[in-house]
Amino acid sequence: MSTGRPRATSRETIAEAACELFLERGYVDTTVAEITRRAGVSRSSFFNYFGSKADVLWGGFDERLDAAVAALGAAAPVRTALQGLVAGFAPDSLALAITNAEAMGIAGDLDDERALRTGRLARAASDRLLAEGALRLEADVRAGAAASAVLAAVWSWASGPGRRDLCEVLDEALAAASVA
Repeated sequence: MSTGRPRATSRETIAEAACELFLERGYVDTTVAEITRRAGVSRSSFFNYFGSKADVLWGGFDERLDAAVAALGAAAPVRTALQGLVAGFAPDSLALAITNAEAMGIAGDLDDERALRTGRLARAASDRLLAEGALRLEADVRAGAAASAVLAAVWSWASGPGRRDLCEVLDEALAAASVA
């Protein structure tokens, strides 16, 4: 007989508790101890699932980003890897944070974290394009536009009225960036 929370729900329970607190108190003023108290889990349980408070917001996206970077490294076409990154993406803690960035006091932090992920995706896409024979300048520009389109699509999807299919929003963003 288990006395702890079921593993399948602990991650979601912690994320939900954290987001509630971020909305109530703000991101900066919320501690891991408060999150674990609200979620009814231990500090070690928190760190089993998340390396930091930022991981509560970015963890799901980062798993998808890791998969996209790996796909690009394994010779997947750039567009295919980008579509794989957003396919099936559901509203999560990141979408909630984007929608409520001002209330959570996290708009600047989201911008910083967004830039890091855009850079990481752009590097991987540029490497893929170079391997396909593109010149460095072309590869860097096309990859930067593509990576920016992905994050812009996520932001638009999360904060737009009603939720459209994120793959459609990405296609629009890629078209706006003239990325094939």
